[in-house]
Amino acid sequence: MKKESFLQVYILATLTVVFWGASFAGAKVALEQADPLLVMFLRFVLSLAMLLPTAWYCGELALPTPRQALVLAFMGFMGFFFHIGIQTVAMRSSGSATANWQMAAAPAMTALLASFFLKERLPRVGILGIILAFLGVTVVLGLGTKGARGASSYNFGDFLISLSVINWAAFMVLTRWLFKENRYPPVFTIFWEIFFAVLMCLPALALTGTDISVSAGFSRRTWEALAFLGFLCSGLAYVFWYYAAANIPVAKLMVFQFLQPLVGVVVAYFVIGERFTPWLFLGGAMIVSGVWTVNRRHS
Repeated sequence: MKKESFLQVYILATLTVVFWGASFAGAKVALEQADPLLVMFLRFVLSLAMLLPTAWYCGELALPTPRQALVLAFMGFMGFFFHIGIQTVAMRSSGSATANWQMAAAPAMTALLASFFLKERLPRVGILGIILAFLGVTVVLGLGTKGARGASSYNFGDFLISLSVINWAAFMVLTRWLFKENRYPPVFTIFWEIFFAVLMCLPALALTGTDISVSAGFSRRTWEALAFLGFLCSGLAYVFWYYAAANIPVAKLMVFQFLQPLVGVVVAYFVIGERFTPWLFLGGAMIVSGVWTVNRRHS
């Protein structure tokens, strides 16, 4: 891939983690008026509304083969229905900063799985970059702001986030395998994964007796949060991320997620008024340096 193409991939990966870094705050806003399952369902429906014309424009709007449908249904469950479902439930009791901090463990977990299953290995300088970025995350979340609520005891929501980290690492390794070995087009893949996730939501809504009609009474603030989650966090962000996953090793791509907690802290500043400290800029510099170190020798 040309240098210009790599730059494009890195920009898209960075935009993705910006959206995801703010997604926990967006979920908390949406949950003020809706149950987790309804939030997830509406989020997926809005994503499909954006992905349908996107897939058509990219020439990737096609029916999957029976084998592809089975694979994509499984990935839709693993990466969307289950992953986003447990994260949405978790946001009822877990703090957004705590969730972002835990997600910082995903790159290391993914690098380990990619090394074992995909034979993708990082050089020593890459390992040092991961360590530097992780230390930067610790500085950002521990010392980067003032006015934040103190660290709470580990609760069920935090456990669900921990579970989502392991699931996400495995999901990304499988996604890279789909793109690398089976040539699944990125937009085609994300469209059908979310389509099957929507289908999975329907019986869950019926079994839990969730009333979809309550959405008519949602405030503008709630709909704005759902639009952000659907159009950007589940729709556009995954298109960007899948495009990147199709072009660079997953272990190197996942290092970009170290930027996610930094974004989360910045969003917290605007949403709940936390104040920056000089440590935020030091930690942010460490994170960016770590990401650059891991990716600078990619060829």
